[in-house]
Amino acid sequence: MRNPFEVYTSTREGKNKRQLDWDESAADTQRGVEGVYDNERSAPKFWWLVAFVTLAVASLVGRLFYLQILHGGDFSVLSEDNRIRKQVVLAPRGKILDRNGDVLAENTASYNLIATPFDLPKAGLNGEVATLAAEFQFDAAAALAKIRATDRNSIQPVIIKQDLTEQQSILFETQGEDFVGFDIQKIPIRDYTQAREFSHLLGYTGLVSPGDLDNVKDPGSYDPNDFIGKLGIESVYENYLHGINGADLVEVDATGKLQDVLGEDRPTPGDTLVLNIDKGLQDQLYQGLQQAIGSQRGAAVAIDPRNGQVLALVSSPGFDTNLFAHGISEADYQKLLDDKTQPLFNRAIAGLYPPGSTSKLMTATAGLQEGVITENTVIVDRGVIRVANQYGGAGYLFHGWNPAGLGPMTVRSAIAMSSDIFFYEVAGGPPDGSWQGLGPDRLAGYFRKFGLGKPTGIDLPGEKGGLVPDPAWKMRYFHNDPLQGKWYLGDTYHMGIGQGDLLVTPLQVAEWTATVANGGVGYVPEVANRAVNQDGRTIWQNQPKVLVSNIASPGVFKIVQEGMRETVVSGTARALSTLPITSAGKTGTSQFDGSDPLKTHAWFTAYAPYENPQIAITVLVEAGGEGNATAEPIVKDALLWWAQNRYKKSQN
Repeated sequence: MRNPFEVYTSTREGKNKRQLDWDESAADTQRGVEGVYDNERSAPKFWWLVAFVTLAVASLVGRLFYLQILHGGDFSVLSEDNRIRKQVVLAPRGKILDRNGDVLAENTASYNLIATPFDLPKAGLNGEVATLAAEFQFDAAAALAKIRATDRNSIQPVIIKQDLTEQQSILFETQGEDFVGFDIQKIPIRDYTQAREFSHLLGYTGLVSPGDLDNVKDPGSYDPNDFIGKLGIESVYENYLHGINGADLVEVDATGKLQDVLGEDRPTPGDTLVLNIDKGLQDQLYQGLQQAIGSQRGAAVAIDPRNGQVLALVSSPGFDTNLFAHGISEADYQKLLDDKTQPLFNRAIAGLYPPGSTSKLMTATAGLQEGVITENTVIVDRGVIRVANQYGGAGYLFHGWNPAGLGPMTVRSAIAMSSDIFFYEVAGGPPDGSWQGLGPDRLAGYFRKFGLGKPTGIDLPGEKGGLVPDPAWKMRYFHNDPLQGKWYLGDTYHMGIGQGDLLVTPLQVAEWTATVANGGVGYVPEVANRAVNQDGRTIWQNQPKVLVSNIASPGVFKIVQEGMRETVVSGTARALSTLPITSAGKTGTSQFDGSDPLKTHAWFTAYAPYENPQIAITVLVEAGGEGNATAEPIVKDALLWWAQNRYKKSQN
């Protein structure tokens, strides 16, 4: 009998036959028809399916072998790194104190909105940034550009918005789950107690940028979001003020949100920097400049002649350094740049001005030391000197400040009354050539002995050295033009009274005043005194360094000192005679606009006590008019404050 589970597709037995599926066979047995034939159907080919499955299995096995066997350890570490991270904790900067322990710069908490590129969503990022930008007022396009410029696999935070308020920080925390990859970072930033008064002295901090780490001792210790001193003392003493950053080992979830703190390495604050600056004196001079000149410009410097310690250094107007510490906006920065009073410019160490009659102290020293004059030499001040024109025609007139003349002058009275005529002749000799003055080269040489023409070396960035002109310089300046480059007697006259091309900084005037007060020895001006670590141990101490010496004999300096004392007793600075301490001084009025002789800078420089100098103060008021009318009262008030608060004497 024929097998019901076998179908025959040919009339020939056993050829091209295949076994039916069970359901096909069952159907056939019910039909009652013998010899079912399927001449059209043929057996399907399954070889391609088998090959595909075999290849897929082989690929899967190969990939598993690569992931689990060859690189299993690496991927395990990577996965762990994405779950367990090291978060840098920025170290607070060291405090900056004045000489009496008053705080000038400390730290306060600030909040930054940050993004971790690895945690950011691949979809919906633009919407998150737009929402945050509207809430916290920042440029969404700029933030997106900053994010896209970073490696999306990086776990290094990118600062999106600096200096959020504490209220904004709390608001974000309540909505943080909606912003995947974003977080709030709490950091310490600078807080300057009297920002404008100390702006040019202390400088400011800012985020690290390319090139900032060139001069630090350990560049690797800085985080990309770290802060660094950008200007002033903050910059010069960065290696002491910057602490040692710490780190927290934390566990985060898949969105980068903190789950647990696994370990802590606390940061070490920077060292405390103690300055030579006296905050009270700085306040006094700053307020004096503000009251005297309003929105005009000026500078003040006070030095201890005995060691070069800088007691005060003011440049006016100042600016709010806290703007920089908190991350200054482009609008605020541009406003500072556009300000015609140039608040960012440190006039005390970088402003170059003709010193006017304050330089007569150096001319007198040179004349006495070189034997051009003695303490008894008399020159009659008739108010004007006439110099003949060597090319014919009318001569040239060189006027003194008093058209009527001051009469017979010795070196002491010439200093006291600021006789231009006397110092014209000491510098260049009388027009008739009856005796020889110093001449330009010897005069320039003494100016350089006092340290002019180069920076003093103060521990502040940006100091200028000024200019000491001489015949060789003038010829170079005019490219060897025989007419324009020629040095005339009038050039020497002008240099002898601090006019012409002679340019100095207020710091240099204070420095030569201190040198005269100290009998001919001048010290490098130093702002910082010492650095103290967290244990209270002094790890660095500034030592006095001689800047100038061997300029002239002690007897010469004694005569110049007596002339400065006479200035206060009976000369152009008699207002200082009412102080409760003795003092010596010198007025100065320098022209800065050749087209208008009435446009003048006002100078006054002084030291006290006269018998035992402990402080020298110089004040410049730009376009302030007469030195004794504008600058002298500021110095007087500062010396009165110093006498009452530091020298422990009261006014009678």
